[in-house]
Amino acid sequence: MNSPKPIIFSDMIHQMKLSQVGKTTLAIWGGRCGEDELLTFLRQWDLAEMPYRIWEYASTIKFQKDTLPEHAILLQRGRLFGPGGDLEVRRNGREFTWRFIGPAGAHPPEGNYQAQNYWDSHSDAVFFEEEARALLWGQRQVGNDRWKENRVGAAQLDYPASDGWQRVQIHYKTYSCAGQIEFVWYTNLSKWKEDNNG
Repeated sequence: MNSPKPIIFSDMIHQMKLSQVGKTTLAIWGGRCGEDELLTFLRQWDLAEMPYRIWEYASTIKFQKDTLPEHAILLQRGRLFGPGGDLEVRRNGREFTWRFIGPAGAHPPEGNYQAQNYWDSHSDAVFFEEEARALLWGQRQVGNDRWKENRVGAAQLDYPASDGWQRVQIHYKTYSCAGQIEFVWYTNLSKWKEDNNG
């Protein structure tokens, strides 16, 4: 049986110092967009670098790859993510509020999107970045393309997973300050492999 590793506080402090990020390494933007401008707004981003999409409508949630919403008028929330950033849009009446977190140097598209750069008002902010992953609900059934998970009842689980993936995990980065997570950047999906517990 493996014994737990001892905690070495000097190593933890060193790791925390290495994980500090700020305005030179991270872009953070937010703003508003009219409902009738949403599709134009979304198309102007580097969509190839944010291939994974979650579209939440009043009656369904679709987790897809390389798609745009069918109709902005029916959309409640959306999230586009990948190595190029994490863009979230959320309905607020007849407009959408949006926020983006991604690599330094990334900018929102030009237009009437009320873009505000987080660093303009928080130039000295420092975050601690931590990479993590989480197992998503559901397992692909052998012999077909359906996903099943008894604990979520009648939910239709459908992930943009590659052939041969039985389970899917999401990779993400958290950015915290004073022990509180301020931002989360979903970065990727991958095939889940059970950790070897020895």
